Amino acid sequence: MREAKREFVSAALDDIAADDRREPGTPPLWLIAILVTGAALAIWLSPARAHEFYPWECCSDRDCWPTGTGRDAKEPDPVAGPGGWRLSDGTIVPYAAARPSPDGRFHVCRSGGSLSGALIVPGGRPPCLWVPPSGS
Repeated sequence: MREAKREFVSAALDDIAADDRREPGTPPLWLIAILVTGAALAIWLSPARAHEFYPWECCSDRDCWPTGTGRDAKEPDPVAGPGGWRLSDGTIVPYAAARPSPDGRFHVCRSGGSLSGALIVPGGRPPCLWVPPSGS
């Protein structure tokens, strides 16, 4: 993937060199190259910020993660069962108590940021479990 990004930037720089052949009234190619490169960098860097939706009361910026099979997952997805979502440690979260996931993945927050930590349930708020809209 990084090689493709390097090729993209290289192609943009080649276009900058051909700037003197542009049509009158069109923006300079160097400007287009900067804008496109900036957009590509924003997209490329976005996974690092993908989980900023965790509220402070759930994770203190360190106790939450996605579940499932992705390389950033620490535990399997919760399983739908009688009474709610069953987490890997056996905890059941009622369906109505789960938070809606903004990115279509399951996410969980555990005390101490540890797999052996208890599910975080802030006082008077829903448990820190996010579920995709379809629940799968």
